[in-house]
Amino acid sequence: MEKTCAKKLSVLPFRKGFTLIELLVVIAIIALLLSILLPSLRAAKELASGSVCLSNLKNLGTAWLTYANENDGYLVGGSNYYNGSRPTPYRWVEVPLRKDTDNPETTSPATEAEYSITTRKNGIRAGKLFPYVGVEDVYHCPGDKNVAKYAEPKAVFRSYAITGLMNGEDFVSRVSGLYSPIATYRTAVVTPSGITKQLFVAEKLTQITAPSNKHVFVEEDVVPKGQYVNAGGFVLLNGSSYTWWDVPAYFHNNTSTIGFSDGHAERHRWADSDTINLAKNGVPDPRPLENEDLHWMVRGYLPK
Repeated sequence: MEKTCAKKLSVLPFRKGFTLIELLVVIAIIALLLSILLPSLRAAKELASGSVCLSNLKNLGTAWLTYANENDGYLVGGSNYYNGSRPTPYRWVEVPLRKDTDNPETTSPATEAEYSITTRKNGIRAGKLFPYVGVEDVYHCPGDKNVAKYAEPKAVFRSYAITGLMNGEDFVSRVSGLYSPIATYRTAVVTPSGITKQLFVAEKLTQITAPSNKHVFVEEDVVPKGQYVNAGGFVLLNGSSYTWWDVPAYFHNNTSTIGFSDGHAERHRWADSDTINLAKNGVPDPRPLENEDLHWMVRGYLPK
């Protein structure tokens, strides 16, 4: 019996395993494939988030137009400044609030120590545009990782701003208070050749020329600037110079989603490396007069 078993055992096939060198080669090939695929997958994910972002801005654009049409053509206020020298009445969003029924003109808003996803969403719900939108997540781009990346007070939720000349903050002063007319407009260089103009603030739809080319909503990452409220709107032409002031975000593989005053939205790819370096690393644009991205933004920034 023992001989039979031994004989049977002796004819079992010998199974050879991988050698160490073969294992190392396989691991190296897998690592190489991952290094090739991961950037592509990351880019695809960012572009996919851009599709959601486009939908968000189309919804906001429809709400923005509906508000104007139901208010005799007057635009919703394009910043959340409720006091100071450049306050905005009928604001589209408010600063973070303890309750969504609060009004910062009469009730103190949340302090920085109270900033949370709740107080931030309260500010969105208290804004004049929210009844036309109805969902807080429309104000947030899925490519904007600030909520997950930072603890409060840096966990900014809202990803979009309204440009400063669309009934926003880009003027010098009002006549006598929050609900009084604008008294003094700002003057700035508006072309690379040095042409200077008064920056007219559109307060009605009829004051916007070529609305399909004029920006309303812009993606903006305010955390690097320390604006943890996402205060005010999106402003260009720093001081009186032809240069960037606020900087668009780059949430979608070096592209941004822009909403226009006719209600449509589109994804815009930044063509100049200086724009990307400014947005990602905060490096000032060394040649703004030659930056085609800035040229495009300024053309869409001016209502007239």
